[in-house]
Amino acid sequence: MFKLATTSAALVLVAAMSACERKPAAAPAPTTAAAPSAGLPTGLFLAAAPEGAREVAAAKPTLKSGDTVVLVGRIGGSEEPFVKDRAMFTLVDRGLKTCGEGDPDDSCETPWDYCCEPRATLTANSATVQVLTPEGAPAKVDLNGLKGLKPLAMVTVVGTVASADGQNVVVNASGFYVTQ
Repeated sequence: MFKLATTSAALVLVAAMSACERKPAAAPAPTTAAAPSAGLPTGLFLAAAPEGAREVAAAKPTLKSGDTVVLVGRIGGSEEPFVKDRAMFTLVDRGLKTCGEGDPDDSCETPWDYCCEPRATLTANSATVQVLTPEGAPAKVDLNGLKGLKPLAMVTVVGTVASADGQNVVVNASGFYVTQ
């Protein structure tokens, strides 16, 4: 399971760290499956914000495998921050500015990719979030568009740290609270 989590995290981070191109693009299209929550744990989407949420960048240096964690951030980090057909996405620290944020002359079409930030900065400010099946594999569900999850959505994630090596953190989520 550790190898699967590490491999999954590596795939998400490779996608997140890909070079930025200034081309027109829309937010990745939300999933339109008939039963999008099939395969997800009951109670995954929380009715109230959990207490004690920490920003991604502040929490990362102290996290280790097995820790229970509550992180808050925005979905982003690449042009497509959700892993297609897997319950996985990248969570980025709210303190990191999206491309064009605060600069009216920047007309970035995909501000959630944070392509204006150096890779090292993006890595230091992001974590991979995944929802596992009872068998320990990422659920085969595309989370994009589900109950408010979309690029730049503010999300509080409750979960357990699957792996943490100082740079990369993977969280097995047990709860989401979406605020925007």
